[in-house]
Amino acid sequence: MVERRTLCTGVLLSFMAGVSKSTFASLFHTVNEFDIIVVGAGGAGLAAALTAAEAKERVLLIEKMGAIGGNTLRASGLFNAADPERQERIGIKDSPQWHFEQMMKSGRSKGDPEVVRRFVNEALPTLHWLESLGVRFLPTPMTTWGAEWPRGHKPLQPRGQAYIRTMSTACIKQGVIIKTNTALTDLITDENGRVTGIRSVVTSSQGQHTMVFHARKAVILTAGGFGANSVLVSKYRPELKGIPTDNNPGNTGDVMEAAMRIGAATTGLSYIQCVPGAPKGRNFQVRLDLDIGRVVMLDADGRRFIDEDQSRGELSRAILNHPKGSVWMLTDNASVNEMDQISRKDVYRGLQTGDSMRADSLEAIAVKMSLPVHEVKASISKFNQEVAQEVGKCGRVKCHSIKTSPYWASRVILNVHTTMGGLVINSKAQVKNKAGQIIPGLFAAGEISGSVHGENRMGGNGIADAITFGRIAGKEACQLQSS
Repeated sequence: MVERRTLCTGVLLSFMAGVSKSTFASLFHTVNEFDIIVVGAGGAGLAAALTAAEAKERVLLIEKMGAIGGNTLRASGLFNAADPERQERIGIKDSPQWHFEQMMKSGRSKGDPEVVRRFVNEALPTLHWLESLGVRFLPTPMTTWGAEWPRGHKPLQPRGQAYIRTMSTACIKQGVIIKTNTALTDLITDENGRVTGIRSVVTSSQGQHTMVFHARKAVILTAGGFGANSVLVSKYRPELKGIPTDNNPGNTGDVMEAAMRIGAATTGLSYIQCVPGAPKGRNFQVRLDLDIGRVVMLDADGRRFIDEDQSRGELSRAILNHPKGSVWMLTDNASVNEMDQISRKDVYRGLQTGDSMRADSLEAIAVKMSLPVHEVKASISKFNQEVAQEVGKCGRVKCHSIKTSPYWASRVILNVHTTMGGLVINSKAQVKNKAGQIIPGLFAAGEISGSVHGENRMGGNGIADAITFGRIAGKEACQLQSS
């Protein structure tokens, strides 16, 4: 029998190297009965597994891809939470109640109020939990694309790396069994409808084989949404057919559909969000909009047509109302220098592929964008006045003048970013069936759930929701009696 520490260390090394470890199938612990099984090893799954393991439960965490991380690794990394300690010292007023009201309005009241309420109330304790594990955040909150309020806490490490590295290390220390290249195919229920385990296909160098794992207490689904499944995206939102995705390839919705086969209810499957991203086939993104107080968005006439701090739904609708490829982002070198190292590297990579442009003057960058020079200069002059006067969006978010050469620009190409619809859950992260009843032994957290955001997800809420509800699911699952 392989010692657990050896196996888990191998899993972490797999993540660090970013390569598949198909040999895990042969190394996997021979016992197939656990207290709690977690399906999907992104931010939500790691939080759920770690929380359950901290309560001394025996936990299995499976991931169908060859490495852990999911969409959390691809995210900008911001974690939304009302935090008086950080916000009040820079003049920002915020509270869980204001976060709640904004979410309900932004999502057009389609989120479950009880679920949203628990999220906003537990986001800050979750942030503090992450800090206790070793995640370090910048001292000043920021506002990203579609965030609608400056409550985004940014880790010191790039993107979502801090969350995945920190929680996976803690999972290993707590004895969580992590198994990659393992895809759930079916949920197993008993005669009373209680979920008691999973059936999965394990891929190794020897091929594929089916394994059954039993859960004495619960199964927690944290496998993400279906943003990488173009068939499902087109089914629920036909007008998005052909739009590229920025999702992890594993976000195909198969785990959600497995839950649907045992009667799980879904909601809002047509609520699919787009954000600026990369052309189809590109393996990196040029994102000049990560700090919305440092960028303007221009149309084909070189004019701003919307305040850039609006909701993601409003922003994407405004972009889609313009001819394809006619909308631009413009910022300056001071903004690029403030980016994390991965985002900054991608901006420079874009110079080679044409995804970004750079010039020493506003006149020169306008010429490169084929926009009217006088309109571009007028737009930037007006924006800089708003910065000085703290009006427009600069009355709501922290803005910086665009004045440090060289100037940077990128064409806006929308990507399918997140699917807000999914499984119906309650405030304890328990999955409901079509009759509105709890499915015993089944929980869900993160993008696979559909009860949190409604029609629109505010920027910075994705990771916060995933980790907060992952932790809630882990806590609540531990309270169940063993079957």
